Amino acid sequence: MAMLENVSITPMAIDVGRTSKGIFWVPVRDLKATPKVPHIFFNDGEPWLAANTYALNKLESVAGNNIKTVLSNMSHLKAYACWLEDNNIDWRHFPQKKKDRCLFQYRGFLIRQREAGLVSPSTASTRMSAIIHFYRWAQLYGWIDREPMWIDRAKAVRFFNTVGFSRTMSVVSSELAVPNRKRVGGGLEDGLMPLTDENRATLLSFLFEQGKVELYLMTIIGFFTGARSETIRTLRLSNLHNAQSDATIPSMKRIAVGPGTAVKTKYDVSGTLPFPSALIDQLEHYAYSVRRLNRQARASNKDKTLLFLSERGNGYSETSFTKLISYLREKLAKEGLDQFREFKFHQTRATYGTQLMRLAMNILPSQVDAIVFVRDAMLHKDEATTWKYVRFIEKEPVKEALSDEFFNLYVGKSNEFEQLIDKVTYNDRA
Repeated sequence: MAMLENVSITPMAIDVGRTSKGIFWVPVRDLKATPKVPHIFFNDGEPWLAANTYALNKLESVAGNNIKTVLSNMSHLKAYACWLEDNNIDWRHFPQKKKDRCLFQYRGFLIRQREAGLVSPSTASTRMSAIIHFYRWAQLYGWIDREPMWIDRAKAVRFFNTVGFSRTMSVVSSELAVPNRKRVGGGLEDGLMPLTDENRATLLSFLFEQGKVELYLMTIIGFFTGARSETIRTLRLSNLHNAQSDATIPSMKRIAVGPGTAVKTKYDVSGTLPFPSALIDQLEHYAYSVRRLNRQARASNKDKTLLFLSERGNGYSETSFTKLISYLREKLAKEGLDQFREFKFHQTRATYGTQLMRLAMNILPSQVDAIVFVRDAMLHKDEATTWKYVRFIEKEPVKEALSDEFFNLYVGKSNEFEQLIDKVTYNDRA
């Protein structure tokens, strides 16, 4: 099976002054060392040179690219490399018949996986798109000379601009593209659906009863602040201590996030997240509980101030957190809670956004005011993302009433919310 590993790369150059005595390579001191770059290695240990060069090229030459974007692309290519090995096919295999070409065969494989529920529609679509982008690059830079590998066609794409008007633009689409077959009724961010009030309560009760204190609190933060997992995972004790009271909503406090705060956000957006004051109090209680202090004692110096730590004292990385959610889905399924079979943590954000938009549209004077309010609360980079919540609410045939806990947060009555989280105890269990 192909492997994906991070490789440290230091820019090197030939030492011209010593070329007469042989070739000597020395570090280029005026260039910053490139961060660890993801590389793919086949099962026999051979590197996939084209893909690895692609990763480095994208990281160094494309404005706006960061290591997370490159890592995401390479993870898709790694999955493709595993398939190539399993089927003993070379990545440059392009015979005359289309159905025999590697890319067309892999497209069929992805569609079968999607239909079997082994990958989500969005993953299948994104994976094929990442592979097509790689092949376009490989052809441009001479790694492959087969032409044409597929047929491109122009199509019109409909979208909403920042003020909600419908627009269309022409884009180039490959015949290899795998459509993202979304659920009827549409989805929100990342095509995900919000959870019902009943399912939200079921999930929180399950986590509490199982003693999953950290994941329980992370999930509550997701449901009642809309924070992304990377933001929640990087919260530190200082962020809680520096929370500021919200002048407009007495029952809320605000925590600064983004560059300069040590709390990560998507696209490095700066802003503040509204936290219920009762939740801040509960998180501070947890921060100095025996349970967390035991974990802190095992942590490295750089991780000691993280709010959430694993049993071994490590911060939750994206990989470890993804595994944690995967394990949670398995546990939920074993308990007969099939409604969570495809649960994604990001659904906590979709749930929060839907509730917040319904509340904003009910109490604010105009739809524009509601959109601005939700955009700022959820740190959306683009208002087009916020508009999805408006469209979702307008198109949903069944509109669930605002939950009492959520509504009371914004009108200053937090008793119900306090009851929800006050039952948690933090014993000395690791």
